Amino acid sequence: MSRRRLWVALAIGSGAAAIFGGVTLWRARGVLNDVRARVAAESVIRFTARSVDPVIPAGLESIGAPAVFADAAFFQGHLFIAGPIGLAEYDNAGAFVARYRVGAELPPAPLTALAVGLAGDSRTQELWIGTSGEGLLAFDGRAFRQIRAEDSKYRKITALVAADTGRILIGTEKSGVLVYDGREMRLFHSSLADAKVTALAGNDATLWVGTIDRGLLHWNAGALGVIDEALPDKQILSIAMDSDTVYAGTSLGVAEIHAGRVERTVAPGYFAQSLLAADGKLWIGTLDEGMVELANPRRGPVCGGCSIRKILRVDGDVLALAEDSLWRGQQEILKRDDAALVDRNIAALAMDGSGRLWVGYFDRGLQILGGPSFEDDHLFCVNRIAHDLSRGVSAVATANGLVMFDASTARRRVITHDDGLIANQVTDVVLRPDGSAIAATPAGVSFIDASGISSIYAFQGLVNNHVYALASDGARTLAGTLGGLSVLDGPIVKASYTTANSGLKHNWITSIARVGNEWFVGTYGAGVLKMDVLGHWQTFEDLRGTLEVNPNAMVVTDRAVYAGTLDRGIAVYSSGRWNFWTAGLPSRNVTALEARGGVLYVGTDNGLVKIPEATVSR
Repeated sequence: MSRRRLWVALAIGSGAAAIFGGVTLWRARGVLNDVRARVAAESVIRFTARSVDPVIPAGLESIGAPAVFADAAFFQGHLFIAGPIGLAEYDNAGAFVARYRVGAELPPAPLTALAVGLAGDSRTQELWIGTSGEGLLAFDGRAFRQIRAEDSKYRKITALVAADTGRILIGTEKSGVLVYDGREMRLFHSSLADAKVTALAGNDATLWVGTIDRGLLHWNAGALGVIDEALPDKQILSIAMDSDTVYAGTSLGVAEIHAGRVERTVAPGYFAQSLLAADGKLWIGTLDEGMVELANPRRGPVCGGCSIRKILRVDGDVLALAEDSLWRGQQEILKRDDAALVDRNIAALAMDGSGRLWVGYFDRGLQILGGPSFEDDHLFCVNRIAHDLSRGVSAVATANGLVMFDASTARRRVITHDDGLIANQVTDVVLRPDGSAIAATPAGVSFIDASGISSIYAFQGLVNNHVYALASDGARTLAGTLGGLSVLDGPIVKASYTTANSGLKHNWITSIARVGNEWFVGTYGAGVLKMDVLGHWQTFEDLRGTLEVNPNAMVVTDRAVYAGTLDRGIAVYSSGRWNFWTAGLPSRNVTALEARGGVLYVGTDNGLVKIPEATVSR
């Protein structure tokens, strides 16, 4: 080959390589841009923003649950205190100004966190409010608006920071940190996408993130650092910053951090659920020992014995927010109002023959509304309340036995495993006209009569040992279990229904109610189904999809069938169709129902209301 041809060949080869390289680079850049666009699109969270209009149905009455103070902030010269049942406003003299209730003036979800600042769509500073289930709220002093992510996992907010850049940083229960700028909501960064956030501090340039199980995370200059070694505990409860020092509160003390490293643990042994750091001083709010100042431990705690949820500094004063009060030093300057209810987490409701409403609590005891309350080793964690109106006998199923009362509300007997029950935990109870009783437990079913106690379980044919719900019709008993439904004649299992041998759509049975000659059966996953006397099952077209009915949260009247659901309020069956009711409820999680005299009593995990049936069932 001549030298000229060699140069031509090399030139052609080089040109081809250049062209090929250019095309490859162009394609690579295209792919990279596509990836960036896809990642950016995936990080954007779809949401709706709307004004919040009060919803107070005709005749609805809230039965007061005790306020629990969770967070506080000063806004427009007033003090705002947030908690599970709503937002309270006080003037600068501590006088009550206004109350905004969840389920009425606010969406039906507990309030969890407060921050004051601007977002991109704010006309002026606003009070930002995090909720546990309904997303983010903004209050401008006159009206509320709601910023609600379409995906429910982004709606459980645990912490807020209002950055000076006009962005609201949002910590979530299990879905990391979000950012809202007034126009869009997105993930703060993919490295924080699955963090279980407990606390936030800092800003959008350098952000400290407390987590349940990953220790303390530090986002700075585009990189994420993790501090989990040398911490008193990896579960972070609170964070405070003072100049270049960061404090992380845990259940075992407070970590003092400089330059990204834990220097020491201060206040070892303190359950540091809230912190304030300023001017080289540190104040610690504890679970049950009040507030202590680290530099002056001899002063003694503020509100000793209190659970301190927030510490605020206002005009040189340090204020301690307890669950039920606000303190300046040793002076209580604000206290929550008295309430009709002992607690807000309702587990069971039943009205006795005298028209008194019995209220059972999930983690407390038993209360007769307007009358006595009971709480001890047996009367706690109430699962069910049953009354025999003809004999004046009441039975309370609890996590530690079956407690029997007479008509005077005197406790007559406690029945436990030691007395013959198949298990101590009683999940449901039926009082029969002949004076006998049937108890459901996680180990089977116990029959209680004058001759003693006998039991059956899976060995005798019960479809599953873990029984959640009971219903009785003469000698026939229906037992709803974790594995299906068994029909008993006396103590003998006559038939069992599961998804494998019947039209039952979900094996976990949570509630049963008789309607004429049929049974409405609630499940934890497939909503409510209907079974006739021949064992034929019917589904409802308007209850398609996943629907969880809460244990024993079902009641029947001549107007309708009502079922309490986990997250959709009350399912109402009337005129041959199902609808859902949430208006005025303090929570969408309806845990107990009772109906009497045309009034529906609705227990939730966040309080109790009563509503005329005509309002709900029409």
